[in-house]
Amino acid sequence: MLSNKVYVIAGGVITVLFVVLAMAEFSTGYPEDGLQDLFYAALSAGAGVLLYVLDRRQRERRAAATQRDAR
Repeated sequence: MLSNKVYVIAGGVITVLFVVLAMAEFSTGYPEDGLQDLFYAALSAGAGVLLYVLDRRQRERRAAATQRDAR
């Protein structure tokens, strides 16, 4: 299974790609499609942030468990 960092990085890349696609669609005269792409960019960025937060909490729990076991 892939680590959460890989998913966070992939979410960032997908976000950038959706923003670029939205810019291209806005400039070619398709504002509805551009808005949809911006929505997808926000959705993928939110998913990346959620995974980042969950990864941090998981690391903190592991560190706390390791300290408890060391005592």
